[in-house]
Amino acid sequence: MSLNSSILAYADCKEFFERAIDAEHGARIPFRDEKHASYWRMRCNQFRTLDRRQNKTIFDPGHKMHGLSEYDELTMTIKWSSDGYWWVYAQKRTVPEGLIEDIPDEPPLQISADEVRYLEDHSNGNEVGK
Repeated sequence: MSLNSSILAYADCKEFFERAIDAEHGARIPFRDEKHASYWRMRCNQFRTLDRRQNKTIFDPGHKMHGLSEYDELTMTIKWSSDGYWWVYAQKRTVPEGLIEDIPDEPPLQISADEVRYLEDHSNGNEVGK
């Protein structure tokens, strides 16, 4: 099944992404079956593709948005819940606070290595394999 190539056909996806961007962690939307959830995710990804294409024409090369979408920071996943719904999540990609730390000012790591020696080939090339 092909998807519409007009960005105007995805106002619902844009609304979903706007909500996800404005929320602290993202947003989600329920579906009764996996087929419809997958189709929604596919439509949302198509919208992002069209948004990138549009931004490539709007913004000059070298601009931070040239060829990118503001919604690229969202990861789309589908999760099933015990209440019988398939949820499509648009989550912000973030690293948990406190997980990243600066490298301390320390002298470079001192590594010692033993000398490596290679075996020399003393054959004259005329030997025949046995």
